[in-house]
Amino acid sequence: MLEAEVNNDRTILDYLNEDCWRAVLQYVPAQDLVRTERASRVWQAMVLTHLQGVHINIEKNDWNKKENPFNTCTLTRSEYKSFESWTKKLGASVASVYCDSLENLAKIKENCPNLGALQLYRIECTESELHQYNLHDNFKFLQRVSFYWCSVGDTTFSKFIADKALEKIEFRYCRYLTGLFFSTINTTNLKSLILESCCNLQFIQHSVADHLGSLTELKVTRVNKEIGYDVQFELEKMAKLEWLELQCSNMLFGFPEKLGQLPRLEHLGLSFYLDDWDLKKMLQCCGALRSLELLDCEYSDGFVRVISEHGGALTAVRLDHFEAKDDDVLQLVSGCPKLESLTIGGATRLTPALPARSAAARAQHAGRLRFHLGRTNLGDMWRKDQESQHSGQNEEMMTLKTKYKELIVVYDKTINEYGEESEFEDSDDESEWYYEEECEEDEDEDE
Repeated sequence: MLEAEVNNDRTILDYLNEDCWRAVLQYVPAQDLVRTERASRVWQAMVLTHLQGVHINIEKNDWNKKENPFNTCTLTRSEYKSFESWTKKLGASVASVYCDSLENLAKIKENCPNLGALQLYRIECTESELHQYNLHDNFKFLQRVSFYWCSVGDTTFSKFIADKALEKIEFRYCRYLTGLFFSTINTTNLKSLILESCCNLQFIQHSVADHLGSLTELKVTRVNKEIGYDVQFELEKMAKLEWLELQCSNMLFGFPEKLGQLPRLEHLGLSFYLDDWDLKKMLQCCGALRSLELLDCEYSDGFVRVISEHGGALTAVRLDHFEAKDDDVLQLVSGCPKLESLTIGGATRLTPALPARSAAARAQHAGRLRFHLGRTNLGDMWRKDQESQHSGQNEEMMTLKTKYKELIVVYDKTINEYGEESEFEDSDDESEWYYEEECEEDEDEDE
């Protein structure tokens, strides 16, 4: 019998119909598909056809601490040079993208008509240069915009955002921002406002807060030292808030009662000093509160008792700079039956017996508890054991490695790494250095 002729020009794509290869490619991350689209013309056509139905997010490669989300592509600076060529092919599928120059912003404007989110990174330009790309005229579907290390002022921000009704605005390390432009832009749809390390911020004034009544999320961290007073004074004008984080140096008298005017507040994060009475009043005033983060617990010995007595509805608690003992943690576990997540940061005197005792206390309540101990001495002990050649040989480490039905213990951070986690992995050291240097320059100018 003659052997059948073999056609070496045929590929697996010639044996599958469109439905079949689409079913296969839906399990392949967009990042991998983009990397392989140059394999052949047939493969390229198939990949591009598939990606037309996928919403692609393009992020800066060092902003991702964890593995990429399924439809997220990360770009190094060398890869970003080819941005124009492949956004002409995939631009209609790009839903979120970062930009580090006006040249690339022009490419995004031309090639990404369906863009929903834009992150501007280290943009330095004149007012007229940025104005030609204003969001209202050039990005029809844009809903979220973020500014990182952008050296432009309020007038430039105002003309760039123009009359675009955005849902989310984020500023990080923008030294010239004062926030006064919020009274000049369209904030009717604004739901989320994040302000971090803007050392000249002074935006919350009577005339400005009137325009922020639609906010459901507000985060103000590491800003002008005086900002705390005004933020708290104007909270009554933000009755729709569901998520509030304030990292300020001072607390205005009467702040706990003002939280009672936020009937929808579910998450509260604070970094200034509170006493037991303040915390008790906050828990009593905020009936919808489910998540509580207190980042300055250094001198707050009574917090455990207050939370255990008045925080029965809480599902998540985080206490940082907290020199807790085993009995403190056990009191929280027992006193908050609905807890799903508990984070203790800064403790140096916890014993290896704590996880087992917590698991026993948790057995009285339904559901599993995620217990974060990475920023404690137990997390430090865990890391050192992972690095040693005799992992888990001693009794203490065997105890820490025990698994519990009622408890998920997390040791992935250590006390030596203590600090707030950044949402993007652009060296924390660089971020802090930049912020401090810029603020010092401003102080010198004032003098």
